[in-house]
Amino acid sequence: MADSAQNSHKITKQIFGETYTIVGEASSGYISEVANYVETRLLELGKVLPNASKTKIAVLCALNLADELFQMRDVTAKVNENPELEERTKKIISLLEEGIIGDHF
Repeated sequence: MADSAQNSHKITKQIFGETYTIVGEASSGYISEVANYVETRLLELGKVLPNASKTKIAVLCALNLADELFQMRDVTAKVNENPELEERTKKIISLLEEGIIGDHF
């Protein structure tokens, strides 16, 4: 337990009008970046739904972020299910980096 306490980073951030103390094992910069992302998403929803309560906006934001997570998880699963696709993608990237692909298409 002492090791995890030593690896913890603590920051204070204002998110959607409320002050939060956030503690995590990630770097303070990363925690701040995540908090800023959430703040941006909340503010965007607040502009679209100016009469909605903070709670409603927070729940809608959570649903949107969960949707993003699920979509990324699905994409990752598809790539992992198809190693041939991953290998082809790596070859295309390699060809692009070498500048060869332009001559063949």
